[in-house]
Amino acid sequence: MNARRWRGRSHGGGLGHALVHAFARYGGLRLCYALLIPPTCWFFVRDAAARRATVRFWRRVRPDLGRWGHLVMTWRHFFSFARNLADRFLVGVDPGCLSWENRGQQRMEAAMRHPQGCILLSAHLGNWELAGRWLTRHEHGTVNIVMLLDEDPEVREQLTSAMGDHPFGIIDLRDPFGASLEIAAALHRGETCCMLGDRTAGSDRNAVAVPFLGEPARFPTGPFIAAAVTGALIVPIFSVKSGIDTYFIEADEPFTLSFSSRATRQAELTAAVARWAKLLERVVRRHPLQWQNFYDFWKNSEP
Repeated sequence: MNARRWRGRSHGGGLGHALVHAFARYGGLRLCYALLIPPTCWFFVRDAAARRATVRFWRRVRPDLGRWGHLVMTWRHFFSFARNLADRFLVGVDPGCLSWENRGQQRMEAAMRHPQGCILLSAHLGNWELAGRWLTRHEHGTVNIVMLLDEDPEVREQLTSAMGDHPFGIIDLRDPFGASLEIAAALHRGETCCMLGDRTAGSDRNAVAVPFLGEPARFPTGPFIAAAVTGALIVPIFSVKSGIDTYFIEADEPFTLSFSSRATRQAELTAAVARWAKLLERVVRRHPLQWQNFYDFWKNSEP
């Protein structure tokens, strides 16, 4: 599976989500995590494509570990993802079982008051969905999550049963043109749009290749074009797990993007995406087990 074939569906499928939901409901946090070990082993053996892609990722991040070290870290990576998945269900069962700290709260609140709106730019690292729910507890104004609503119906049913309906607005990427209009309208109203900037879906015209972990990889341009068109602030944020039951949210320095001319537009856009990729690489190197892209992220030239 490569970036072009990604269609917005969670790894693990309906069976995996149903198992985790049951573990969270009846086991509590620590027992739930322990019960995740057998299914993690099963997926580690069964999903050869994800295993190979994750081994290649660890070769980039930790080339010193050797073959067996890369396999061990790949299993740990799968287990880290399982815990991340379980946390969504655990919070649905017991909202107080996990704590979170917003270390970038002042920076984010200032950005979210920007009259041209704010784009909170994150990635599939840590727990972005829980972060979106936690943000709605504060008076940040209207928060919209931009996402591809093409989830497996069984997975969606399990998540809705555990967590309830989304407490934020949803902008669906299945219609890219319609979504771009909705994003622009929301930003013009001074609202916040949370966007993920590490996966491409659809045409490669909406992505550019920039250096990432030693080799060019394609990143989406949508968040940056939206910011340039509307004047919105871009705030890179990450929700990262620390220890067994704590998350913290970090916010980087906000920035804006504008195009000087048609002639320089592509170069300025590529520079902005490269800036984001460099920041993401720094966070991924610091928290590699929480990087949740289980496919060959760098395989850009083949369908």
